[in-house]
Amino acid sequence: MVIIAVDDLLAQHLHVNTRARFKGQLGNAQNWSVRVTGDFMIVMNNQLALPVIVRHPQRFNDSRSFMAAFKRQFLALLELSPIPHAKISLIRNAQFATVSFERGVNTAAARYLQNYADLLNDHQGTIDWSKQPSNAELALQLAEETWKKDPVSGEKLPIMDFFEDYAMMNFHLPAHPDFNEHNRTYLYRSSSLNDIMNAVAVNQQFLTDYRRLLDRHGKSDQIIDRDVDVAADYCSFCEANGISPLDDLALPYYYLLHYDERQDENISDTALKGIATGLREFARFMRAQQLFSDDDFSQFNQAVAQGWDALHSQQRTYHLQQLLRRIQLQFDRQRQNVRRPLDVARQNFRVRVELADYSPQMWREFEVSGDTRLDKLCFQVLTLFNVRGNHLFDLWAGTTGYQLPLLDSGYEETASLTKHWLGEFKAGDQLTLNYDFGDSWKFIIRLVATSGVPRRSNGDRAKLLAGFGRGIIEDIGGPTGLTQAAKDDLTLNQPLDIAAVQERWGAAITSLQRHYE
Repeated sequence: MVIIAVDDLLAQHLHVNTRARFKGQLGNAQNWSVRVTGDFMIVMNNQLALPVIVRHPQRFNDSRSFMAAFKRQFLALLELSPIPHAKISLIRNAQFATVSFERGVNTAAARYLQNYADLLNDHQGTIDWSKQPSNAELALQLAEETWKKDPVSGEKLPIMDFFEDYAMMNFHLPAHPDFNEHNRTYLYRSSSLNDIMNAVAVNQQFLTDYRRLLDRHGKSDQIIDRDVDVAADYCSFCEANGISPLDDLALPYYYLLHYDERQDENISDTALKGIATGLREFARFMRAQQLFSDDDFSQFNQAVAQGWDALHSQQRTYHLQQLLRRIQLQFDRQRQNVRRPLDVARQNFRVRVELADYSPQMWREFEVSGDTRLDKLCFQVLTLFNVRGNHLFDLWAGTTGYQLPLLDSGYEETASLTKHWLGEFKAGDQLTLNYDFGDSWKFIIRLVATSGVPRRSNGDRAKLLAGFGRGIIEDIGGPTGLTQAAKDDLTLNQPLDIAAVQERWGAAITSLQRHYE
């Protein structure tokens, strides 16, 4: 059921009967609100704030003519927007299955509608009227001038970013093979905290089999490395969006459309053509593995072709504007990340870390500045205890949890490790770092003392002071398993070689950080 909210005057003009409805029902992506201003009718999505422009509203003397014009302009906007063609019909059908008219517009929608009305009526403003924009082009210009706060990240994003995410995450074109025991091993459907590790395992199996197939076909090592690198990067892109390569056949479009933004560089046409070729080769492998049907293979390649065309279409300017906005957002975040450490880098911390539930006590002490970001602190601690990074981890301070953005558990109280610094705490505070939720390694971090006003270090000048015990052994069963192992290996419980550990510590931190990126 799609609800379109109108005022009484417009309802009479369109000859529709309206009724009051619970306002909470208006706030989703299937519902719209209408505002008439001069020669324009603005039909706006209530959740996404996406405007659709219909001109000359006085021509619509009944709801059928209005709906026909609205659908026509909505489809025209989808054609110009960053939406794969294969998804347009899915979005259209979801929006217009059944339509009901509602009396009254909620407050949030009214604010956006008024903003759009002001922009349309300001002929000296941001809209370039000299080019006589079409309704769809006009809607894009309005959307480009409208920003909205992301409820997840808290940052302000252009409206079209919201709509693109909505189309990408809510309208999938899944592969539909006849599953057998062979290809079933690729699938992951768990909703546990280990989802991300399952996705890594699934993608690794894809890539291992893919390399074997390319090798059997007699490809050169250079071609094999190129094609596997493209497939690996594409699998990582799918993983970052919480899905597998089987879950959305249109995802190559978004992968290519935003490739240069993710790589933070302008990619040449030759390089982009090589990436598109690599994606098609990967699709052939998926079909050979019976993971893609012939139709799936065709849709995947259509998405590749459209992603390529989108970078060279007449809408190139629009995409470049999005790129500039993303660069500006990145710059703003980096500026915040610089300003915040300046506030917290007023002291050094002496940190003592102890492995819980193990005897004799295994511990480390090191000194680090307050501008050490919490993710860097975790990598510092984990590498000091010989962690290889095969499992998830999180950090807790009281009832507040911190995680890497990619590994966010979804709990409301969980904050990002990359947006907080050690200097936000004080001497005497205690943190708990949990690693491997199966073996349950727990590291108790105590801020023992502070001293002086350090030079700005960006958290990179940690100095190891003392320690005891060699470190943990992965997948051994936690502290209990380590206790048993220590009975056979006496070197597990001995003083730490401070100089040797300090020498390789920095490289180990960098390596572990890259492992989680």
